Amino acid sequence: MWRDIFITIAQLIVASPRAWKDVEKEKRTQHEFLYRFLHPIFGIIAFTSFVGGLWFVREGNVENALKGAIISVVGVYGGYFIAAYLLNEIAPRFGLSKDLPRFQQFTGYASVVLYALFIVTPFLSELFILWLLVLYTIYVVNVGSIYFMKVPKAKVTDFTAVASAIIILSPVLIYTLFSYLIK
Repeated sequence: MWRDIFITIAQLIVASPRAWKDVEKEKRTQHEFLYRFLHPIFGIIAFTSFVGGLWFVREGNVENALKGAIISVVGVYGGYFIAAYLLNEIAPRFGLSKDLPRFQQFTGYASVVLYALFIVTPFLSELFILWLLVLYTIYVVNVGSIYFMKVPKAKVTDFTAVASAIIILSPVLIYTLFSYLIK
C-alpha cells in the first residue's frame, strides 16, 4: 500500500498526464481512495509534523509537537473537504455535473504537491521558499481537469484557475487560522 501511495504521488508530480490517465483507468471506489490513499497520507502528515515539532525546531517539546500535528491534520483534512465541496457546488458553471465523490478524488489527487510540502516542511521549517513549489499544483490541476474531470476545452483555463485557487487556499487558510488560534 505505501509503495502504491508513493508511486501515485511521484507520478502525479512528475508524469502528470499519464498518471491522471492511470488514475482514471483504476476506477477506485470512494472507500479505496480514502483508506488506501488519502487517510495514510494524512497519517504521514501528522507523524512528520509531530516529529518535526519535537526534534527539528529550536524549542521543540511534546506540547508544541502535538499542536503542530493537530494544526497540520486539521488544515489538510478541512481544506480537502471544503475544496471538494466548493468544486462540486460550482461544477455546473464549467459544464460538469455534480458528483461529490468524484470531486473528492480529484481534490485529493490534485493536492499531492501540497501534501508533499506538508510532509517535508516540518523538517525544513527554515526554508519558507519551499512553499513556492505549491504553484506546481496549477499544472497538476490543469492536467487533471483534462484527463480526469473531462472539463470542456473552452472552460479548462477557467476551471484550472478557480480549482487551483480553492485547492491551494483552503488548507492554507485553515492551517493559518488554527495556527493563530491554538499557538
